[in-house]
Formats: sequence, structure tokens, C-alpha cells
Amino acid sequence: MNRHTTDRCAAEAEPTHNQLIGSRGEAIAREHLERRGCTILASNWRTRAGELDLVIRDGETIVAVEVKTRTGLGYGHPLEAITARKAHRLRRLLGDWARTHAARGARLRVDAIGIVLRDGERPRLDHLQGIA
Repeated sequence: MNRHTTDRCAAEAEPTHNQLIGSRGEAIAREHLERRGCTILASNWRTRAGELDLVIRDGETIVAVEVKTRTGLGYGHPLEAITARKAHRLRRLLGDWARTHAARGARLRVDAIGIVLRDGERPRLDHLQGIA
């Protein structure tokens, strides 16, 4: 039997535990942002340079939102994973998104949402505005 006919495509592969946690966190973040009156413009927008988890409109401002989700604090708070270098890259990616979507001249901001999911507890969400 040909090995290639039995292998599943990467797109068909089952999501990993971390991917499932990340997807759940992004859904929680979307709900939080929509409750605050924000409009979701894009999810998981990718280029060769990287990915924006969420792009939203908050009033007149276009915002890239980095979402970090963890199931505990053993490795620190999820927001601690966002370094200055990462925030700078997110800012560049948001500029790319704005140029691609004819949003030149719009005010831009980068936010971060950290979510901690623990079994049997409500998710804990921290939203930092203007990290870059």
C-alpha cells in the first residue's frame, strides 16, 4: 500500500490539546469584546510575517488583539508570554492588515487578552489595552 494514501492531510489532522485550549480562549475573547460593543473584523489573519488572532473595531480604532490562554499559572500568567518584541511584531502586522483592507489613516492599537481556564471555575480574563 502506498504510504501517501494512508496519511491524512495536515488540514484533516485532529487539533492538539493546545490548539483546542487556544480556540476556546479566542471564543471567550470574542464574546468579551462583542459585549463591550466591539465589532470583529477578522480572526486568525495570517501572512508570511505572522498571525493576528483577532482584528476588531473599537469605536473609530482598529485593534489587533493577541489572545493567550492557559489552563493554570504554573508557567506564569498568559500575558507574560507577550514580549516587547512580539508586541512590536503585532503592531507591524496590524499596519499590514490596515493597508490590505484600505484602512489607511485609521487609528491603530494593539491589545492583549490573557485567559486562564481552570476546571470547575469561570474563565479569568484580563484585557490590556494599548500594549504597542
